Amino acid sequence: MKADDRLGALLEAFVNEVSHPRGRALSFLAKSQVTVDQAILLNHALTEPGSTPTTLAGKMNLTLPSVSQMIERLVSQGLARRVEDQHDRRKRTIEPTPKAKTFLARFRSVRIEEFESAIEHVSEGTRRKLVTAITEALRELDEEAVRQSNHQESKS
Repeated sequence: MKADDRLGALLEAFVNEVSHPRGRALSFLAKSQVTVDQAILLNHALTEPGSTPTTLAGKMNLTLPSVSQMIERLVSQGLARRVEDQHDRRKRTIEPTPKAKTFLARFRSVRIEEFESAIEHVSEGTRRKLVTAITEALRELDEEAVRQSNHQESKS
């Protein structure tokens, strides 16, 4: 077994241990009548202004019809809106509404609480190691995302 294979399995087990058994985040979504995919779509639209249905479908590795259906549902719930491009009326971007921003902030808080309560019995030393390792991994992932973005722009 390669180290990466084991790391993937460990990450999956860790997420299952700290999130799913308590079900607070999933319960919050159910009460809000928002699916996990819809929450992810809203988060992408929030963190990547100017997202179109096509770019969102690509980011989420979903078909354009399924993303369009999700957007339609989010628009009907008042969580997203379509914005017509000023220069090209055929192009529409998807923007989260203020209601969506509030929803995402609350959802994030629920998830953080859920994770924190799940690891409250983990030793301080292990917690520090986790903080260091996760911080470093996120930094490296950010650097890679910038490299990928620069590479895509240079190809255009």
